[in-house]
Amino acid sequence: MKSCRLCKEDYDEVKRLLSMERVAEFYGYKVQRGRVCLCPFHKDTHPSMKIYPDGKGFYCWSCGAGGDVVKFVGLLFGLGNREACLKLIDDFSLPIKTEGLTYREKRERQDRQNRYRKLRKFQEEAHSILWEYWKLLCNAAQQYSSPHFDEAMQELSIVEYWLECLKECPEEYYADRKAVRKLGEIERRIAGWDDFA
Repeated sequence: MKSCRLCKEDYDEVKRLLSMERVAEFYGYKVQRGRVCLCPFHKDTHPSMKIYPDGKGFYCWSCGAGGDVVKFVGLLFGLGNREACLKLIDDFSLPIKTEGLTYREKRERQDRQNRYRKLRKFQEEAHSILWEYWKLLCNAAQQYSSPHFDEAMQELSIVEYWLECLKECPEEYYADRKAVRKLGEIERRIAGWDDFA
């Protein structure tokens, strides 16, 4: 395997492109009904390794081995995460470039990494704001005499929806300028929460 540098984005792409079931079967472990197979990490005679429903990981109920596709290949072949990821890229001919990059490709990759970091930072901050607001609304919804009771009844399900959107599609949430502005309003609302009472 060629020497190259892999970034978190590359690992995420490998995990996105490959299901655990596909990887297990590729390396000779047939996944049976109930999404179980023989565990390769101990002498297994009855299937004890469970493939997660989302297809992105595994766990053996006998030996306790578990993880994602990269961890599975690493344990199976005695490789570190980097080497296991490279093996998956090579074995499945994934469209992830691992050879030397041109200056332009390096710059584009750096831009993608920066966008990824910026998005993750936004996601963490937005989740923190929405979660704090959700807790305040829950408390207000339990107290009929609270000056925030009406607001809690109106906004609680909306905030839960926003939290779900942020979890499922953070890129779209980040691109929605109206939603980002609303986050700023919520942050100011939280800061002045006790002033309203």
